[in-house]
This record gives sequence, C-alpha cells and structure tokens, in this order.
Amino acid sequence: MKTYDQLTPEQQVKALRRSIDTLLRHICEGAIRFNDELNKDDLQARIDSALAKADKMRTPWFAPEYVFDTCKEDIEALAQGEVETSLFSENNENIICGIID
Repeated sequence: MKTYDQLTPEQQVKALRRSIDTLLRHICEGAIRFNDELNKDDLQARIDSALAKADKMRTPWFAPEYVFDTCKEDIEALAQGEVETSLFSENNENIICGIID
C-alpha cells in the first residue's frame, strides 16, 4: 500500500482525476449533498443551479461538466482531501475490506 505522497506524479494526477470523477458522479446522482447553512457557503446552491442548467438545456449528460465548471475549486479541494487520506494498492496486493468493531 502507498500513500498519496508515495505515488509518482503521474499516479497522483490519475488518483485525483478518479476522485473528482467519482465525486461529481455522486453529486449528480444526489448521493452527496452539502448543507450550505451549516457550512456557511453556497456550494449546494451553486450545484443545484448547475444541475438545473443541465435540465433546462436538456443535456443531463453534461451535468458533471456544468457542476465542475461552476464549483471547480470546491470539487478539487474535496477530491484532494480524499486522495491525501487514502491508501493506494499496488498491482500484486490483495485488498481485504472489513469493519472492525
């Protein structure tokens, strides 16, 4: 297993891109929502506006791009935080996931 800092620059770019893509997919599916009042910002409002634009334009397949264009810095910061706290497996490693009580 490697930490983000142990990845090559190319692997870091790939990990960040995957994290951004996953985050955008979950946001567009409604699986992730942000509480603007609690967070004292307008991230969810901007996301909702971008999703509404995709609906209005009748191009729901562009929703992730609209969200990313509207909230780029926020999305990149969230994804960066995720990859910096993740572990990355190498090709020959078996991963066993489980919950320990």
